Amino acid sequence: MNRFSVYLWALILVLPSSTLVAQRPRQALSSVPVVAPLPGKPYLHAGPLVGHVTDTTAHLWAKASNQATLGFKIGETEDLVDGRVVAGPVVQAGDSFTGQVEVKGLKPSTRYYFVPLFDGEATLARPYPAFLTAPATSSPRILRVAFGSCVGPRGYAAAAAFGEMAERGNFDLLLMLGDNHYGDTTNRDLLRDHLFMHRKVSGFERVIRQTPTYAIWDDHDFGPNNSDGTAKGKEDSLSVFRQWWANPAYGEPDNPGCYYRFSHSGIDFFMLDVRYYRTPNRSPDDGTKTMLGQRQLAWLKNGLAESRAKFKIVGSGSEWQTLTQPDCWSSFARERQEIFDHITHNNIEGVMLLSGDRHFTAGYQVQERHLEFTSGPLGSGNATLQANPERFTGHDEGKLWAVLELDPTAAVPQLVYEIWQAGGGLLERRTLSYDEVNGRKRISLSPPLVPARMEPKPGR
Repeated sequence: MNRFSVYLWALILVLPSSTLVAQRPRQALSSVPVVAPLPGKPYLHAGPLVGHVTDTTAHLWAKASNQATLGFKIGETEDLVDGRVVAGPVVQAGDSFTGQVEVKGLKPSTRYYFVPLFDGEATLARPYPAFLTAPATSSPRILRVAFGSCVGPRGYAAAAAFGEMAERGNFDLLLMLGDNHYGDTTNRDLLRDHLFMHRKVSGFERVIRQTPTYAIWDDHDFGPNNSDGTAKGKEDSLSVFRQWWANPAYGEPDNPGCYYRFSHSGIDFFMLDVRYYRTPNRSPDDGTKTMLGQRQLAWLKNGLAESRAKFKIVGSGSEWQTLTQPDCWSSFARERQEIFDHITHNNIEGVMLLSGDRHFTAGYQVQERHLEFTSGPLGSGNATLQANPERFTGHDEGKLWAVLELDPTAAVPQLVYEIWQAGGGLLERRTLSYDEVNGRKRISLSPPLVPARMEPKPGR
């Protein structure tokens, strides 16, 4: 070994590992594929996606490689010999060659097989994808709901998470809570390209072909980082969002946005738009500052008060807990408190707050009363949990998602939460009582937090 080699090895042994890592060149991100019409006979370019499903209807989505007339064949047999054809629109360049149909006349709790048709021809060979309709409204059942956020700047970032979710298939619905891509723009073409890139991730493609999938947005898939209602071009963001998801609604007829309400298995879901009407985070909380806007806030409060469901799920891109960062509900304390007071003063039970954005997964009892779960990242880099008296569980390593198992059929409704990690499997499964859900009882710390996980890890 020469003198230079001895010096180099001595240097390696003395330098901290963080210094050595810092000297490594960062791997460049791959380019985002540009989506353009492809010549020749149209074929299935992305999808299909199963969107909003009820006991008698289903919204089905697909994207063609170029202009075509969309339809779906759907039936109860695996080979679709009993299938009927449901006609859809002509998919054109202005809509990114995407389209959807609402299939009606379905039966509750029934598995349906389906295949997209372009110009009357099937786009997939057997085995055809299939989904299960919701139970009849008079017959609620146990429901397993998966949710997550923050898929990462490139499609491959979330491949491990979606691949495992597809393999396990152990949930009935999937909620995408924002940062479903990282376009950071309101440019229609760039939004389309980022959506296509993530829609083509093989594991995600498998999930959405068999599981009803619902989406809202957060900042990165609405506009620039930490963007709000002042973003120029937000109408274009909403237009493209509507083209690529098959939700039950997009705001209200005279109040556009990505918010909507739906019910499944006796559980009510309120999915919020926390960007389109949002006041800038740094504005003073002077009584007019708002996350939701006046109309959406009234819609949420009225919906919660009217709901008779044992569980009411409220989905938000932004986190609700108190000790968080400025791009969350903590910057909108007055409006957050108005919602909390509405729930408390009207004795509204079974409200559960879901959120994303934070690049870790955690559970909170906000103000020792209001139950929140935040989940991610599905593909983005991880953030580190900090000490927080409102938090009762949390994990911040690897690619993460959460599953809620909700049982509204029991004499006393019951909730089980699960935290999953790509490659690590089930990290935690725990039952919470209805008293804990409603804040009548404090939730004790889960074992992973006692005691080491209450403090940030060194070197992160």
